[in-house]
Amino acid sequence: MIDLENRKTLVFDLEVVAHNFVTHFDVETKAYLLKYAKTDEDKQNVIDSLVFNPFTSRIVAIGMLDYREDKGCVLLNTGKKMDIESPKENINYICDDEESIIKTFWKTLKEKEYNLFVTFNGREFDCPFIMLRSLILKIKPTFNLMRGSDFTFKDYHIDLLKELTFHRHSPTGARRKFNLDFYCNQLGIKSPKSMGVSGDKVGELFENKDYATLADYCIGDVFAEAELLKVWNEILNI
Repeated sequence: MIDLENRKTLVFDLEVVAHNFVTHFDVETKAYLLKYAKTDEDKQNVIDSLVFNPFTSRIVAIGMLDYREDKGCVLLNTGKKMDIESPKENINYICDDEESIIKTFWKTLKEKEYNLFVTFNGREFDCPFIMLRSLILKIKPTFNLMRGSDFTFKDYHIDLLKELTFHRHSPTGARRKFNLDFYCNQLGIKSPKSMGVSGDKVGELFENKDYATLADYCIGDVFAEAELLKVWNEILNI
């Protein structure tokens, strides 16, 4: 069991949206990305999958929660500074462009000296995504979130999905992986989807500039991860 009161712990989560395929990429890049797509359905599947890669997508929100202090923020990619009020006293909504919010993320890690990071599927997605977006935007990270190997990162990073599948998930059986909403529902934790928003709506919220709803959903994921961390740490982390 981790003594979380004596660790500087940050729970965080990213929300991302793919670049517009038609307008963002040149002809050669489009041809390369669709090289093996034979049908219109294949092409659409390829385009839909681009959201998961930092070279074809971008960060639109970063939810952050200091576990010990129970305070945090959502960094929102609104393209410019603006004021959006958070419904929670312990959470601030901070708006700017993508480059600025990533810089703020790294600055916060350095200033707060976090030494334990908590995510859900972060080793596979959130951590490499923000590292590579930083590379693309020429931003120097203040912490190597991909340090070590997939078997040695636990000293500084608790990926709850890996813990719930015992670091080797399978398509079926006891080590099958599920989404955060499923685990929350089964363990009696309030799911971020209880507000009626799911991950597949993030792009629509961003395009419609419904930043407040996007921020609410993002920090909902973070709170759910924090609760999941508590349950896992108290019962399974032996």
